Amino acid sequence: MHNRFYIRTGYFLFSLLFPSKAYGKENFPKDRALIVANHYSAIDPAYIYKFTKRDLFFLCKKEALKNKIARRFLIEAGAISVDRDANDVRALMNAMKVLKEGKKLVIFPEGTRNKTGEELQELKSGAGLIAVRTKTPVVPVMFLKHPKIFRRSYMIVGKPFELKEFYDKKLTKEDYETIDNIIREKMIETRAELAAKRKEKKKCR
Repeated sequence: MHNRFYIRTGYFLFSLLFPSKAYGKENFPKDRALIVANHYSAIDPAYIYKFTKRDLFFLCKKEALKNKIARRFLIEAGAISVDRDANDVRALMNAMKVLKEGKKLVIFPEGTRNKTGEELQELKSGAGLIAVRTKTPVVPVMFLKHPKIFRRSYMIVGKPFELKEFYDKKLTKEDYETIDNIIREKMIETRAELAAKRKEKKKCR
């Protein structure tokens, strides 16, 4: 398991520096799940880990693993290295293996941190392919804003959904585009739900 002492210590300190609140935690499945999240910061995986802490792995760009200290921490925290500039078949196989073993996998399908000001960038292909091939429920997890130290961050766990209509069939390019659009729409809907919850909370103050 990758829950080592210094991993737990690191997340304890993280919680002090970056307080957070999560809505919909009950939507995290107990069994395997493909978690798709929007991406504002390098510490986004830490927020998700904080509210799951069970059999969690995530795809991580290979550049983040170049530093020896960061590499050791990330690998033991569940990072799976992926080369974004190549057709990384090995990373794909490792990702599917994690899910087939009943664990949870986090993917940031935007592919890079969102600095555009848009609520969600265009999604890179991959998440839908993995979900369909492994027949795994997809769980959208969305952050409201870019995190800041000592400022409470908010995230929401959306309801799991499956892409059953695409199981066990030979998929075309158009099918994959449709799958990516479904995932994107679910992510946007989930973030809108979070924004509405925070707006309602402010009205009640």
